[in-house]
Amino acid sequence: MNRTVEKVLALIASILNVFGIASTGIILFSLDSLKNSDYLQEKVQQNVNQEISMTEIQNIFELFGSLGWLVIVVLLISLILGTAGMIKLRTDAKFAGILFIGAGVFACIMSLPSILFYIAAILCFTRHKNQLQESPVGKNRQHIPSGNPEQYK
Repeated sequence: MNRTVEKVLALIASILNVFGIASTGIILFSLDSLKNSDYLQEKVQQNVNQEISMTEIQNIFELFGSLGWLVIVVLLISLILGTAGMIKLRTDAKFAGILFIGAGVFACIMSLPSILFYIAAILCFTRHKNQLQESPVGKNRQHIPSGNPEQYK
């Protein structure tokens, strides 16, 4: 059976995951360069009256850095599961649906890529192959469950 819709949804979600990984990486490198810049140190020294120090600012940057790397790792896992689901879609649609659900969970529960993965998973579980049944009247004719009976005479 042709599963083009599931492939397209999973591909779009995977592309959005790649954009998420790239943008998180850019933000991480920007924060790292800001942390090491002289501009930030000058601003902290100018605002000596406030209760924030340079070590506290560096701790905040380290926290954002750790969270950024966590986001990158989780999105990579989602990307791997989504790609494996697209590959497995040809042979086993149910298992591909399970992989798409896993990719959706790792793509941050309610983001656009996760919603696309969930839709692809639902389609994997609900769409079935069109099976022709034998006619109960004769074995040489096939029974077609829907349609106009006049056109099949």
